[in-house]
Amino acid sequence: MSHLPPSPDLDHLRKQAKRLLRAAREGTGEALQRFATTLPAARDLSLAALAQHPLRLHDAQSVIAREHGFRSWTELKRYVEWARSAAAERLSRWLGFVFEGQARERALALRMLGEEPGLVSGDPWLACVVGDIARIERALAADPDFANRPGGPWSMPPLAAVTSSQLIREPGFEDRLLASARLLIGHGADVNGRWIDPRFPDDPLSVLYGAAGRTHHAGMTALLLEAGANPDDNESLYHSVESKDLSCTRLLLAAGARVVGTNAVARSLDYDRPEALQLLLSRREGSVETHWLHHAMLRGRSLASIRALVDAGADLSARDRAGTSVYVFASRLGREDVMALLRERGATDVLTPEEAFVAACARADEATAKAMLRTAPDLLSRLSEAELKAMPQLASIGRTEGVRTMLALGWPREVKEAWHATALNLAIFAGDAAMTRLLLEKGADWRTQHGYGSNALGTLSFASQADEIAEPAPRDYLGCAVALADHGVPAEAFRSFGFPDEIMDWLEGQRASELELSEG
Repeated sequence: MSHLPPSPDLDHLRKQAKRLLRAAREGTGEALQRFATTLPAARDLSLAALAQHPLRLHDAQSVIAREHGFRSWTELKRYVEWARSAAAERLSRWLGFVFEGQARERALALRMLGEEPGLVSGDPWLACVVGDIARIERALAADPDFANRPGGPWSMPPLAAVTSSQLIREPGFEDRLLASARLLIGHGADVNGRWIDPRFPDDPLSVLYGAAGRTHHAGMTALLLEAGANPDDNESLYHSVESKDLSCTRLLLAAGARVVGTNAVARSLDYDRPEALQLLLSRREGSVETHWLHHAMLRGRSLASIRALVDAGADLSARDRAGTSVYVFASRLGREDVMALLRERGATDVLTPEEAFVAACARADEATAKAMLRTAPDLLSRLSEAELKAMPQLASIGRTEGVRTMLALGWPREVKEAWHATALNLAIFAGDAAMTRLLLEKGADWRTQHGYGSNALGTLSFASQADEIAEPAPRDYLGCAVALADHGVPAEAFRSFGFPDEIMDWLEGQRASELELSEG
């Protein structure tokens, strides 16, 4: 692996990529071998075949990045920006990777730490983030109040820094962080201590939330609960169900966490995980919320989840805020399986002509819907606002054929639902590239603003960088970006937003192609 200098220069690295590409196009064996050895798309090609391959500048940039130990050119760029930034900014970026990052950000944080060990040395609070037990012991010996003294850029109690560190998921850190937590607790650290995330100033977060709701680490969660952490902190149970591993959820419930009042059931319905739902329902005191059946269908939940709610006593006669019954709502979303279950339980409704038309469209029965329009040509214009919202609702849960039928019959493209978002925004939010293409082909406008004051690119930027997106969510955000570009969204519009590495690499490739064309 090649090593970068202490203060790497991105322009110099770009020039290296250009020289490598030029040499490869000239058939230089050494250059072609570097592509064959490093670039995943080229590893199955012989050097002769590779010499005929249409290599581009972004391919060469990827080779340069991988030769330096990075998985992408964008990751290399992020590292270079970090390395060249001021000390305070380097630390802030590093902490963001450690507390908020997924696996690739954690890997980048570990590389940064390995190349600059002094990044956390000398600061006892930062020692908590990495589980430096010896440094924590010295801090406790020098200051008996250290165990509960907030510190660091985020003013977190030391124990919160330990329990929120995503490094616990990296080899070599788990035992250290668990030992650090035991050490701090043994010196009086408050296991029910709270701190304020600067992004959410009105919602104090508990030490337990770091373990059960952020890192989802069962060992740390059990340690805190055994030490007396309150499982009813109004955050931990709710966020614990975001993990596919329900160990933390089970630990919290066993420790006495109450389901009522946490909205954890509604959160579990953001994912199609019947096991989590059934676990919460089995421990719930009181009746099932009246809106949960509507909410479950709106999230595209499976029949198993719907049945679990019904079996738990959900009110089959419940209506949503618009006055829509469970049965009619199921018909509006094309859920014939749910309608059959409701009929089996004796809950049914007679559909009005408008409701029957929406139901035919939702289940992609175009022939029936067209026949209804021939009988009543004004049927579409008679639909209520709530009925028109069926199209964006279907788009948000990937019901492509239902949306296709609605669009074919003249459904308005810019109907807004949820956060005042159009079907296009909702499809992009889920990373549904096929739905995005369909809507764009049928005239959906990417410039239409949603309730947060941005357009489809803003939606793409936010969703593609979000940690958790409710299921079903294909999360093909690169596919959505390509679809937008293919339908006329200019490259400069993308550059006004931030995106994850995959999309940034694609944008860099687009930019590299533009440079190649401009340079002849």
